[in-house]
Amino acid sequence: MYKITRSPASEPQILKEKSKEWTEKFLEKRQQNPTHKLSWRKGATNYHDEIVKALGSLTHNHCSYCDKYPLDERGKIDLQIDHFKPISKPEFTRLAYDWTNLFLACGGCNKPKLAQYSDLILRPDADDYNPSDYFLFDTSSGEILINERNGIVHTERAKETIKVFNLNDKSIIKMRLRAIRNFRREMTNPIEEFDINDYDYRNFIEELLYF
Repeated sequence: MYKITRSPASEPQILKEKSKEWTEKFLEKRQQNPTHKLSWRKGATNYHDEIVKALGSLTHNHCSYCDKYPLDERGKIDLQIDHFKPISKPEFTRLAYDWTNLFLACGGCNKPKLAQYSDLILRPDADDYNPSDYFLFDTSSGEILINERNGIVHTERAKETIKVFNLNDKSIIKMRLRAIRNFRREMTNPIEEFDINDYDYRNFIEELLYF
């Protein structure tokens, strides 16, 4: 899970202007119907793509959790807006349109997570989040391993995060290994303009570069 920096200026203008209004309307509808689903369509306008674009600017269009890249542009299967604290839980319903609760996610991460939440799950945009404090990135196996050198709290948080987002699913490991092989082949030729954000699974690419 790659580090994300979320500044106050990153919030899209439409949420600055409308999040409070949209939240109050959503809460009213939830009171009337507890199964009422959130929609980014307001009147004739669907703001889904605008929010996705803003979230993509935080992650350089990678999945916030597994770091898959590029995300699916055509089918939009992977351009999903995840509520980190699930709004299906009454205590988090008010965060439906809260910018700090929204993350860009691929279907592979969003589907297993669904309404799961605990305070153990790591936030990639937390100020004190440093991937290497929690994880080890094994470029030979493609697995994310747990860094057990920083104590039980870090270990438990790493375990829970891997479990909730299914970060060692066989399909993800297969894609990581492919990305690692491709990058190793590329490393045999000079790279004129290298940008880590042009690669998926950036934690693994950094492992190849620096260790």
